[in-house]
Amino acid sequence: MSETTFLSFILLQGKRAVTLDTLPTMLLAGLEQLLVMRGIPQEAVDRAFLHYQEGRFSKTDSRSALGTLNDIVFRYQWMIDHAGGLDACDLTDIIMRINETPHSRLGCDSWDAVQAKLLRLC
Repeated sequence: MSETTFLSFILLQGKRAVTLDTLPTMLLAGLEQLLVMRGIPQEAVDRAFLHYQEGRFSKTDSRSALGTLNDIVFRYQWMIDHAGGLDACDLTDIIMRINETPHSRLGCDSWDAVQAKLLRLC
């Protein structure tokens, strides 16, 4: 989850283990895939990723961010379970719907409003 946009997605590695070595690459690939699925032009994604050849992740001490993350995780779990589990659900649709949810910490904006602001910067 991005703390500034609350953009989130689920990483599925399949049967291979996720490790500290593979996670940063997986995060960047997942983010690129989500941005393209959201309609961001590939050229804009490529420009945005020019300086991100490797990814980083860290824990946060922000209780507010952790609360938001826990809420998002709970919504993912509920929507996946409600749709019949990972094997039966439309995971792309669930990810899109989660990211379309307005957040009070974003001024009641959803990812769509944040995306519009970002596109104006491109």
